[in-house]
Amino acid sequence: MNSDQLQDWLSEISENFRQLEERAAKNKALPNYQKILGEQADSTQLLINYLMNNYENVGLIQPLVAQILSVYYKIGLGRIFVLQLIPSLITTYLLGIAKRQKQSISMLETFFMAVYNEEILAGGPTSDQMNKKVEEVRIPSLRYPSIYHDPAKMNPYPEITQIRPNSGALVQNVVKMGPFPAVELVNAENRYMVLTRILKALNNSLCHMARSIICRTYCLSVLVLAKSGFSFPESDFRHKILHDHVSDEDFGDHSKKPRIPLSSYFLIEALNGIYYALFNGTPDLALRALDAIHSRAQYDLLQDVLLVTNAIRNDLKESDTVQMMLEIDVQFTTPTKTSPTVANGVKKEKIMN
Repeated sequence: MNSDQLQDWLSEISENFRQLEERAAKNKALPNYQKILGEQADSTQLLINYLMNNYENVGLIQPLVAQILSVYYKIGLGRIFVLQLIPSLITTYLLGIAKRQKQSISMLETFFMAVYNEEILAGGPTSDQMNKKVEEVRIPSLRYPSIYHDPAKMNPYPEITQIRPNSGALVQNVVKMGPFPAVELVNAENRYMVLTRILKALNNSLCHMARSIICRTYCLSVLVLAKSGFSFPESDFRHKILHDHVSDEDFGDHSKKPRIPLSSYFLIEALNGIYYALFNGTPDLALRALDAIHSRAQYDLLQDVLLVTNAIRNDLKESDTVQMMLEIDVQFTTPTKTSPTVANGVKKEKIMN
């Protein structure tokens, strides 16, 4: 599909999404986003490949990005569809910056700025109110049992059982995130704040997306970002976990690509998506991405990222956890041998779950 065909397809699915939303509203029911987007998986993958392989040609890509943004503003299905493209677009954008291709990725900066300014609104995207969103995270004390901890693995002191729920002993720390400022320009200072908040919005909607698209592109994107410019080898952790279920799929050598600076909070947010992919049909690729982030965090001495990666790795050593990963079977769309991967243009020979 060329640029014109992809634009026609985007116009078609935008209209289809609108009709499905209206029909669902009349029936007072919610459409099955995951099923609907899964039916568009083939064309969605073609769109992703086209954007990543032709981003240097501004004349071809700019109309597509503008139309993708217009689909996003339709909210509902349109917003979820566009969020599926975010991991691949972030990879393309950061690689373009590392290659000093400022002009080629300028339209992606505008796209990210528009999406970010909508996602930080308290009323959600396209809200008339300009109040900014504030999120609260409760952190319970480890000194007392709670629903956040496994009581079987805790040994509380005898006197704790006598404490009343409202006595003040169960005080929780509350961390507030936000409000985040609107941006008029994406630059080196606010770049990762913008990308991380967009990634946060994506992670909050993962369950509505086509797993055959989002799980694979998410892992491939993280793999490229973490390993570009580095030659550290993959550890044997994936083989220890999956044993005979490992895939021999080759994603090429990323060491010759320019290094991409990454912030710790961006990587931690990305780990949420990797963890989702582990249990939604792509354990092999997700373990590769997890290993890449772990190695990158060791190289950059990112202690907070290492804390999360070590926690996930230790959890995956449980036999029940591995069994859960392997039991989930997702039918992926396997590209032909002549189609490029979203990662680096290497021909795909097979995909194994």
